[in-house]
Amino acid sequence: MATFTQPLSLDLSALTARTTVAPAARAAVKLAFVLMSWDEASRSRRALKQLTDEQLHDVGLTRAETDAEARRGFWLS
Repeated sequence: MATFTQPLSLDLSALTARTTVAPAARAAVKLAFVLMSWDEASRSRRALKQLTDEQLHDVGLTRAETDAEARRGFWLS
């Protein structure tokens, strides 16, 4: 059965508040968050495709909606 996770929150306030963090390190952390969110979107869309019609009805979605969502690129949130 598919497992859903909480969406990632991109709160870098603690990181950006520190002036001692090198710009390259800050960029690397932001890139890591972007990659993690892309991975999460991809996994969520795959899990959505595996739901039965009954499960989709329970959450108020149609098969056509889930197919359209699954076709979206992983980089689209």
